Amino acid sequence: MAAIASALAGVPTRTIRARAPRISSRASVGPAVIVRRAPGPAWTQLASSSSSRDRDRIRCGTRTFAAASDATAAPDAAAPAKLDLKGDELVLVVGGAGRVGRRIVTRLTSSGCRCRVLTRDPSSSAASSLLDACPPGTVELTRGDVTELGPEGDAALAAAIAGCTQVVACFGAQRLSKITDILGVGSPETNDATHPAAVNHRGVARLAALAASAGTVRRFVRVTGMSVGYHPGNFVAVALNAVLSMTITWQLLGEKAVRDSGLEYTVVRPGNLLETPRPDGSVVLVGHGDAHVPAGKVSRDDVAELIAISMFRANCADATIGVAGAPAPTGGIRSEMAWDPARGMHYRAVEHEETLYEGTDLDGMLAGVGKDIGELNERRHKPFVAAFVSLLFGVGVAFAWACVVVVRAAYGL
Repeated sequence: MAAIASALAGVPTRTIRARAPRISSRASVGPAVIVRRAPGPAWTQLASSSSSRDRDRIRCGTRTFAAASDATAAPDAAAPAKLDLKGDELVLVVGGAGRVGRRIVTRLTSSGCRCRVLTRDPSSSAASSLLDACPPGTVELTRGDVTELGPEGDAALAAAIAGCTQVVACFGAQRLSKITDILGVGSPETNDATHPAAVNHRGVARLAALAASAGTVRRFVRVTGMSVGYHPGNFVAVALNAVLSMTITWQLLGEKAVRDSGLEYTVVRPGNLLETPRPDGSVVLVGHGDAHVPAGKVSRDDVAELIAISMFRANCADATIGVAGAPAPTGGIRSEMAWDPARGMHYRAVEHEETLYEGTDLDGMLAGVGKDIGELNERRHKPFVAAFVSLLFGVGVAFAWACVVVVRAAYGL
């Protein structure tokens, strides 16, 4: 270690200082990322210069990543972060029997919270196993569906929300597009209860409106996806919209409905989800606001932990948080495709934004989160999806015609 420290002492150090979080009362200066670059793989250390309490928390979770040939970082053995509870918390988790929701419920109940889980089938095996996984008396199951219209549906949602201090909405539609969607036949956006318009938009809007009128809910947490923040022309956004019934459009409108409800909110946008725990040596990337978080696989465990911490943190109020993973420390750099006349299509290295943090201490990284600036505006996704579908159709027609030409030539037709 002494030899390593001596070698590093001569490596130039570049410091990138971030803006101070805009609403955190505890932070006076934003986090700093210190990157030491050597000829070989990068060594990265994350630090913070916020308040003493947050600075100590971040230092406790800071890890210095060595080259794979030198050392392998050991998994974190630290105890779970302490939640900033305000008293006897009762959290409604809509979708709490799902794979992310289950982890949120078990994390909250293990920290002293009571949870009420809204599910369409309280007698399901998933709901029953959730009760067994939590301390006795900490979880209450109630039946309800955000797409159930009419007085009975509203009454079920209102009863589930009654007395709750936080609401977590971690549900979403996974409906594949149908040919009738493209042709505009049958008005699926209004007549199909499984459509993202009914679930990700109108269902979320109903839930947020009822939570706002309950009078006890302090914060509304909505879990969507990383692609909601992408440009409408981004290939991932276009492909997901084309395949999943314009799901990103409706997720975006659902987020907007949460903001418009007047409730304090936290929106979490995770990347591609892993069922397994975080792999050894990997890191978590956390960004807020309009920060570009590189898409990467992130464990559902880390997503649930981030949600549990952020829903009680004052500086995470009215904030949009992106979370993803990286298989190894990035050194503060990401690669992206670019084009210029001289080089054509190529990859280029781009520095991470100031509001993007990297490490394994979620609690520490969340200390740098700040309030969203500006309004969330609708985006024109349909023209890009229409162009993409038209391109695929054109390619299909051209391929079919080529096959016909080949067959005619082969058989002399």
